[in-house]
Amino acid sequence: MSESNYLVFGDLHGRILPAFRLASAWAREYKCPIAGLLQVGDLGYYPDLTRLDKATRKHAADDPTELGAQDVVHITPIADAVFADEHCPQCLWFTAGNHEDFDALLQFAGSSGRQPDCVVDAYCRLRCIKNGRITELPGGLQVGALWGVDGEGRNARRKLPPAGYVQQSAADKLHVAPMNVLLIHDAPMDAVREGGGSPISDELIRLSQPKFAFFGHYECHGHRIERDYGSTEVYHLSGMELSGRGKHAEPGCVGVLNWNGTDGKFEYLEDDWLRSFTRHNWRSR
Repeated sequence: MSESNYLVFGDLHGRILPAFRLASAWAREYKCPIAGLLQVGDLGYYPDLTRLDKATRKHAADDPTELGAQDVVHITPIADAVFADEHCPQCLWFTAGNHEDFDALLQFAGSSGRQPDCVVDAYCRLRCIKNGRITELPGGLQVGALWGVDGEGRNARRKLPPAGYVQQSAADKLHVAPMNVLLIHDAPMDAVREGGGSPISDELIRLSQPKFAFFGHYECHGHRIERDYGSTEVYHLSGMELSGRGKHAEPGCVGVLNWNGTDGKFEYLEDDWLRSFTRHNWRSR
């Protein structure tokens, strides 16, 4: 089987079109086709602005890119332009974080029958992997998803709907089928902060042993988690906020996963290249 490349993104919080444009620019400049995008939750999927959570509403007051889902849940000129690029990947597959419209995601999931993922936009580019399901991507990559954040720890968020918390029942479903990649939003236990993270995610990784596990959620630079997870490589992806000094893509917010059908490798995109992609120039990249 030939090799396939995927870009893996951290939290986007609405910056969906910038992520696609970054992928197009990288594919074009490195002459490396991208089979698809993966994303670790907090996509910022809010198709109905009346259903924004408190944090998203607050941030969106100063930064309208937080509302980027509005550009793809309807046909828009800006999305037309981004998706018309010949280097643009066809789809982005994501798990759900804690800043999403869970009612909307569950409605799409319920109406899509037995499919392991569901389309949630007007362009058929965004595919939410259902909680506890595994979907096969172009190139044969098997990707599983576990939604939400831990609901029991000392720093757990207390006001999310049930779908916003990591569920044991969803993890149990993922034990029964092989997967190459696991997308989670919260970290495995103690991976970033002592006492933080999800024990359910931690147990799932150790029992299922996917080749790779990717998560976001935490405000720190993306890095590999140097703990013993057996044969699984676990990586944190920082959020792509385009908000720091220079307004460029943050270090560790995206990396390339190369998959040959049976094995793969993951590397973060170079910091120097990420500094060339900014809030000010992304539309023209």
